[in-house]
Amino acid sequence: MMPAGAVAWYELMQADMPRALDVERRIGELFDLHVAPLQASGLSNPALDKFLAAMGGWAGVGTRVRWPYRSAPSSAVDQARRDARAVLPELLPATG
Repeated sequence: MMPAGAVAWYELMQADMPRALDVERRIGELFDLHVAPLQASGLSNPALDKFLAAMGGWAGVGTRVRWPYRSAPSSAVDQARRDARAVLPELLPATG
């Protein structure tokens, strides 16, 4: 979702494994809610990667992928971003 979040999670793993495992659990919940349905609908890994980048708001690349692949709906990004910020505030801050 966000490179800085991955670094923060890695550093948490080094300092506080129980908290890092809780973060892992919450990432799984977020993926179950927002990524798994897109994957089940047949979206490719590149489309899912672009969706996650858009959700993290760090790349500015949007969700569109080229034919023959289908893109994640851009309308799904805002709710996923709100949920990510609520569930994983330590990885995806409310600003930015």
